Amino acid sequence: MRDLFTRLRLHREPNNHTNKIKFALLLSLGVLASACQVTDKATTQPNDSDNSASRPNILFILGDDHRWDLIGKYHPIVKTPTLDKLADQGVFFNKAFVTTPICGASRASILTGLTERTNDHSFHRPPVTEEDMAITYPVVLKQHGYTTGFVGKFGVETSGNIEQRFDYFKRSKMKKTDIHNGVERPQTYHFVELAKDFIEQNKNSGQPWSLSVSFWNPHALDKDKVDQYHYPAEFDAYYNDVTIPPAPLSSTEYFESLPEFLQTSLGRKRWEYRYKNDALYQKMVKRHYRAVSAVDRGIGMLYDKLVEAGMAENTIIIYTGDNGYSLNNRQLAGKWFGWDEDLRVPLIIFDPRNPKGQVRDEIALNIDIAPTIVDLAGITLSERYQGKSLKPIMAGDTPKWRSEFFFEHLFSPKVFNIPPTVGVRTEEWKYVRYYRHQHEQLYHLASDPNEAINLASSKQHQDVLNGLRKKTDAYIDQYEAERNPSVKQRAFDGIKKTDFVNSDSKNY
Repeated sequence: MRDLFTRLRLHREPNNHTNKIKFALLLSLGVLASACQVTDKATTQPNDSDNSASRPNILFILGDDHRWDLIGKYHPIVKTPTLDKLADQGVFFNKAFVTTPICGASRASILTGLTERTNDHSFHRPPVTEEDMAITYPVVLKQHGYTTGFVGKFGVETSGNIEQRFDYFKRSKMKKTDIHNGVERPQTYHFVELAKDFIEQNKNSGQPWSLSVSFWNPHALDKDKVDQYHYPAEFDAYYNDVTIPPAPLSSTEYFESLPEFLQTSLGRKRWEYRYKNDALYQKMVKRHYRAVSAVDRGIGMLYDKLVEAGMAENTIIIYTGDNGYSLNNRQLAGKWFGWDEDLRVPLIIFDPRNPKGQVRDEIALNIDIAPTIVDLAGITLSERYQGKSLKPIMAGDTPKWRSEFFFEHLFSPKVFNIPPTVGVRTEEWKYVRYYRHQHEQLYHLASDPNEAINLASSKQHQDVLNGLRKKTDAYIDQYEAERNPSVKQRAFDGIKKTDFVNSDSKNY
């Protein structure tokens, strides 16, 4: 290949009829105010750059279940030469996290720049509302003259016809293979071919474009309990000559220190057919690594197409994952929980117009993706975004930045046995509240980066614990207050409350 770089918090029910009336009146005022601003003013006023032919193309690529450390240049085993090169000449965000560690909610946050608590979307929830769809980066870019495309796993339910929100939309369920122009290919390469079609169609259009490519890999094919992870046959021999070292905190001792509700959670159920003995662990982790390498190869193929089309010098490439992933940490599988292996993801942004390699330690979040893409396109940002544009950091600046963030996981149906969480991570501390189970975790990240020692019951750390409890409650209040009127109304009406725990995540 040519060198790349030539509370859950339910709405609190009013306690009496009077309060209901007050709430309804306030809500009506909010709806009227919203009606006067049907579309966000910040997303409809074009900048001078809207008429410029020099606006960059933006290729956003998303891996599924790709945790932060599975990048070749930072990992002793995994091979990702394309991502390594992107990171070498782009910006690698060393502390990138998601605000909800599950695909559906995280993808909604990536699209909208809003937390799960604010956009109110996850599995078995109502679709993302029209108000929140109006600030999604594909909609904003399309309004400002970009040709927009999507390929792969979408994973979000939206109001309206999603296909009409893109100029090119090719969504697919997870399969081992798929057929493109009569040729059967591994699904990862099928998505590459669809993306190449989009690039080919737009190479002479004279208009900038934004293409989102969302790979299913390295996600497991859940129905296949034997092999789980699938990839092109050329990767069959990858990692056969190595022994995967044990995962951190993977001894029985650490598992047995967990509360019972975590020991019996979906994370343990999936552990049974992924990691329950060393032979199975070796097999599954190697298969997962091969799926990561397959995504990397697909990205390389996309870059080759950009070069062929003469677009490589004006196309920004962004790569990240939708959540972290446990590979036998604590003898658990999956994601969903509050540990860093679940929350932390890779994030690489390469701008060929300014190829300065940087490794940055600012906290970057999935809710930063939408404002960053919009900002890179030269469009004024919506005031509703809860994330921040990473563009100043990409330029090498050191802007005033967050030192903490709020995270949560509200999807918790009993059939899956996923305990819901809320919490706050600072540079020094991590606080996690499993509010349905009346259980808290407190970790001193500075001295315990693997989160092995829970200090929540330590008498000498009660001031820290209480301070982080208050921070968590404050974030809950803030993000619920920032819901749009439609979300507030459906919370008030109690839509699908049965999908969630009947308790308040703020009241521990």
